[in-house]
Amino acid sequence: MRISARQPALAWLVAGEWESQKEFLGAHSLPLTSLVSRAIDGLSDASVRADVITKLLKYFHTDSVCLHDNHPRVLAELQERHYAPIAAWARSTYGIDIKTTTDMFVLRQTPEAADRLRAVVEGFSDLKLAALERAVMTAKSFLIALALVEQHVSVEDAACAAQVEATAQTQLWGELENAHDLDNAAMRQILGASACAALNA
Repeated sequence: MRISARQPALAWLVAGEWESQKEFLGAHSLPLTSLVSRAIDGLSDASVRADVITKLLKYFHTDSVCLHDNHPRVLAELQERHYAPIAAWARSTYGIDIKTTTDMFVLRQTPEAADRLRAVVEGFSDLKLAALERAVMTAKSFLIALALVEQHVSVEDAACAAQVEATAQTQLWGELENAHDLDNAAMRQILGASACAALNA
């Protein structure tokens, strides 16, 4: 794996991942290395890039950020707190209309908005696209991931937005012992790696 001399911070971060390995290598403990490898081995191909961007934009059309429930109240409040600012940022930053609804089955964004975001993402470097791809797959949201790699939200804010439904369920019904802690840590690790990669892309 070769990292450009223009990206010393990235090189140090990747080296740190490898230095922290113990007796057995764990893919889960090399998230930044995985992103760099994805950028070099996969996204340097123009056709692969195009396919990935098309796949990621499908998440935009059914983005959880655009779904706002009326009940239960705790869920509606969490959605307003975490989703609304991200949608407002995307509208103002990219000059697009983002539709929100209470019915996920009728949620569909305009072709103009999708085309504008496609143009934005097509301008990303291979590494930044890899970071976006991993963040979208982790958060299950195009807009949360985009806000993260564009440095509009922190890793913590992105994770909280991605876990709105789980947080609401926990507040309503209680937490499963250990399970949520593991999910929380894993999500923040992956989103953190994505943020670092985008910052150093």
